[in-house]
This record gives sequence, structure tokens and C-alpha cells, in this order.
Amino acid sequence: MKTSPLAVWAVGLSIWLATCATASGQQEKYRYAETNRLVELVTDAATLIRQHGEAAFPSLMKKGSRWRTGDLYLFVIDVKGYCFVHEDTSRIGKNISELKDINGKPIIQWFIRKALGASQSGWTHYLWVKPGETNPVWKTTYTKLANAPSGGIYIVGAGLYNMKMEKAFAVEAVDDAIVLLHQMGPKAIPILKDKTSEFVYKDTYVFVVDSTYTVLVNPPFPGEEGHHVYDYQDVNGKFFFREFFRVANEKGAGWVDYVWPKPGEAKPCPKSSFVKKTVVRGVYYIVGTGIYIE
Repeated sequence: MKTSPLAVWAVGLSIWLATCATASGQQEKYRYAETNRLVELVTDAATLIRQHGEAAFPSLMKKGSRWRTGDLYLFVIDVKGYCFVHEDTSRIGKNISELKDINGKPIIQWFIRKALGASQSGWTHYLWVKPGETNPVWKTTYTKLANAPSGGIYIVGAGLYNMKMEKAFAVEAVDDAIVLLHQMGPKAIPILKDKTSEFVYKDTYVFVVDSTYTVLVNPPFPGEEGHHVYDYQDVNGKFFFREFFRVANEKGAGWVDYVWPKPGEAKPCPKSSFVKKTVVRGVYYIVGTGIYIE
């Protein structure tokens, strides 16, 4: 596809305008600069596609541009999983919907689901190998929906390795888990427990407790599932499950700080959990996930 000089100029102007618009809109939502930069990059690319459609694809593929620097690159797929922009040119024109990470997580399908959700954007966490390396590390990708003037529906995304945890990631995971519970009822429980699901990543996981303070989901500590946790305390004597219920009942959702070991470790670390109450088919649940304070 040949792009005219006028089209190139228009694309460049759109990039500048989109950058100005997105920089102020994201700075309050995320704590870390790298998160904001990633969101701005994807948002700017999505804006470009909305304005110029498929004519923007060659610009998004350009090496050394802001779209492709180091091990950061932008990709574009459609809702069926066909690839149009990617650092690996062998994937362009192919359907990559069955692509999975080392644990079998269907990452492309997650990208699509996130982009087609209510917010038309979202985060996905998975294990991936950096270019030139052999061992997989955690990668976090942000994806966003972009409707082209031609009528094409595209999903734009980019990811970074070993990103720092954001509270927004925890909130999104809890909201996704609640949606799944409402869609599937008790059949969602095995999915939330599955360590290969999207709800378990890094040292983070979704947990579910019912109204009797019985743990239903706690993937890294399956021995606690089925246990009554009303009297559980951290090393400082804080009854944190009671605090989960208090915050959820009084506010609907909120954050609780306490101290707890990371999965596979014995030493307690400062932790903050986001918890939210929901009622599914007459059953009351507290759904939460925590991040360790860095």
C-alpha cells in the first residue's frame, strides 16, 4: 500500500494532537511513568487508526519510530485474530488467535475480549520470551479497540516486560472475576482457581470468600480453600478478612492494607488488597486481589 506525502503529514499531525490529549487523561490513573507512557502509545495509535484507517499501518511498522523502540513494539489485529501490524513480520496476514504463552494462556483471545469489553481496553499479563533471550519473563500488555473509517474493527496493543504492579491492574482483575461469576455462577470457581488462567499472574491472584467467611478461591494456597477465615490475623494482629468485609459492606469496594507472605515465601511483606462485594444468584461473595507494596 503506497501512502501519499499528504497522508503521511496528516498522520504525523494526528500523532501530535493525540499525544497532547492523552497525556493529561492518564496521569491520575496510574502510579508509574512507564505505565502512562505505554497507555499513551497505544491510545495514540488507536486514534491514528480511527482517523486514517489502514493507511496508518505502514507508519506503525516503522523501525526506530516511537512505535518500535528496543523490545517495545506495537501490534494490530482484528477481532478474528488476523494480524496486520507486528514486529515479527512473518505473522502479518496470518490468524494468530491460537497463540498462547508458556502456560497455555490464550493471550490473543484475551486481547480481543478486553478490547470488546465495556471499557474497550484492558490489561493482560502472561509469560513471554524477550527477543534474543531464552527464558520467559512476565509481560504486561495494554490493548485498545480502534474502529477504522473503512468499517474495519481493530485491536491495538503493546506490552512491557516486568512491569511494576499498578492498583488499576488489581481493580480490573476483580471486576473481570465478578463478571465471570455473574456469567457462570459456581462454574466460574474452577476457572478462578486455575493457575493458568488470567486471574493468576506474577505474585498476584484473585481470591473469593463467601458470607460465612469460607474461602472458595485461593490458588497459591489451596489448603486454605474451604477454611473459615474469620479469625485469620497477620503478624501485626490485624483481622484482615474482617476488614475486607467491613470495607466491602460499607463502601461496596475498597483497599485494605496488611502484611502477608508472597506465594512460596515465608517472610511477610506489606500488602494491599482491593476487595469488592457482589451477589450472584442469591449468593454473597467478597472478591479480591492484592498487590505487594514495593
